[in-house]
Amino acid sequence: MSGKRSMVDNTDPRAVRTRERLVAAFREAVRTQDPATMTVASLTRAAGVNRTSFYTHFESPEDLAVHALGELFDVVANSDIVLRADRSVSPAEASRRALTDVVRFVHERRASYVNLLGPGAAPGVKQAIAAAYVDRAVRALSRHPNRPADADPVVTAHFLAGGVLGVLGTWLATPEPQHSLDDLVGALVQCLPAWINT
Repeated sequence: MSGKRSMVDNTDPRAVRTRERLVAAFREAVRTQDPATMTVASLTRAAGVNRTSFYTHFESPEDLAVHALGELFDVVANSDIVLRADRSVSPAEASRRALTDVVRFVHERRASYVNLLGPGAAPGVKQAIAAAYVDRAVRALSRHPNRPADADPVVTAHFLAGGVLGVLGTWLATPEPQHSLDDLVGALVQCLPAWINT
């Protein structure tokens, strides 16, 4: 995986263009297609690149899915850290704003994200998404100033990933959800461990 990761981080213009084409093809496909049925052949055909180029950057369609969803993970990781570091708002408000960013992000891309997070999403893709969420959450939680000594950041990150992504998936898949975006954010904030909001 280290070789693949170095290619994903490669800033050579040709490598960047190839990744952008593959990500665009994935995002278009996921609007109408179950990620479990995606193939390297269909993605490379839509992106206009060859299979060798695909495998230079990604190991599988699931790996591409996680990369394509990097925007969401960056929202999760960065919003909360910046708000808390700046100390211009209370910890509870920082949590609310970070979760609002996440919920709004997936809501605006509902057609894509329901296939990635909803009940019918491919298990491999959901696991990869959760793992990437956990990775970023562990980094943020490890630096949290109010984390109790016995609050394991890895366990907490898995708890948050399972809860937040599970709730979002169900919410996106419900044609007429009972919670508005703001109500959903409020409910999620109440589910957070108390030390995160103090």
